[in-house]
Amino acid sequence: MAINVPRDHLDWRIKGLPAAWHGNEADLASAGLSVLNEDLMLPAAVLHRSALQHNSRWMQRFTELTGTKIAPHGKTTMSPELFAMQIADGAWGITAATAGHVRAYRAFGISRIFMANQLVGRENIAYVAGELRADPGFDFYCLVDSMRAIDLLEAGLAAYPPGRQLQVLIELGLPGGRTGFRNDAEALAAAERIAASSQICLRGIEAFEGIIQGLEAAERDAKVDALLQRIVRLAEHCHDTGLFSGEPILSAGGSSLFDRVAERFGAARQERPFFVLLRSGCYLVHDSHFYKQLIDQLEVRSPIAASLGEGLRPALEVWAYVHSRPEPTRVIAGLGKRDIGEDVARPTPLAWARPGPDATPRPLGETHRASRLDDQHAYLDVPANSPLEPGDLISFGISHPCTTFDKWKLLYIVDDQLHVTGSVRTYF
Repeated sequence: MAINVPRDHLDWRIKGLPAAWHGNEADLASAGLSVLNEDLMLPAAVLHRSALQHNSRWMQRFTELTGTKIAPHGKTTMSPELFAMQIADGAWGITAATAGHVRAYRAFGISRIFMANQLVGRENIAYVAGELRADPGFDFYCLVDSMRAIDLLEAGLAAYPPGRQLQVLIELGLPGGRTGFRNDAEALAAAERIAASSQICLRGIEAFEGIIQGLEAAERDAKVDALLQRIVRLAEHCHDTGLFSGEPILSAGGSSLFDRVAERFGAARQERPFFVLLRSGCYLVHDSHFYKQLIDQLEVRSPIAASLGEGLRPALEVWAYVHSRPEPTRVIAGLGKRDIGEDVARPTPLAWARPGPDATPRPLGETHRASRLDDQHAYLDVPANSPLEPGDLISFGISHPCTTFDKWKLLYIVDDQLHVTGSVRTYF
């Protein structure tokens, strides 16, 4: 699958770019820019190439050992360069959340898309149907969780015939949760209706198990296992009664419990020819807080993950200047809500460096923490003996990468010495 990666001219619209920059994105790799040499106009978001490569290989090995495939959720990064890395390392396809994502992925040249959502609305259905009609190689999947959703799809496809059946999966859900059938008998009735349709066909059963969070581990795992078992039971019945069209897919999509998905669905695959599809989106970039804690737990409970050696590494940081130290225990850094996400937790101060010929990042530790973000300022609580002073460089780790990526049209790829070696674009 060839990925179309635009390489556009860069100008003042790109945050962090040197003010005197003249050139294309492809020129960044050879420009000799360095974060520590103050060549970028901070704040700037950077991705460590070594961490990206490590994480991509880690997931490649995990899926090989578990006999699963992955269609990583593209909404995390919306970056064709990162999609290309994932596909090169064995991704089966890319997961989308919206029809707008599907349109962007098609512009990137992606030929297999799993839309982990309902396809609803005239223009959305018409667009997907048109792509299916125009490209026989386009492999598209979406979800349904009600008879009404089936009605809407069939009506939309009748108005805009794609020339072949639209592939759908039935979604199961939990009371008080997000989408998905709450009642398995209703889900089975929908499966039987889909199997009889001339416009759509049943390709699998799925759920989003990541909705189960914030519980004690034992209760969380029990609820996740129960949901996964519901998927298996329904899929077994649909398989045994001939309701599926093609190889049946079992899929679930979180970034923190995919080990349990692989284990439970893998056991079901021993009895029937199920295709097990994971959809983690955050593994490639990882983070310094939220997913770090969850993946640390995964590595403890999963013998396969533990066998892979070093776990996932945080790849994303945002670098900024210290602007002010108005009080001994207060530091103000030059980044804020416009530069870094805080939807799950505030950013984590990771390291600092004093500009100069021997600038070297040094860890800050837990004594430094971000207590508040304004639009363009971060408030740091620091010990009175903190070395930070105005003009110093400081890096921040993030919690939940999705809402930092959408603040940057371009992120800088850096090596372990923070020299810029390339870039990735985002298309939110």
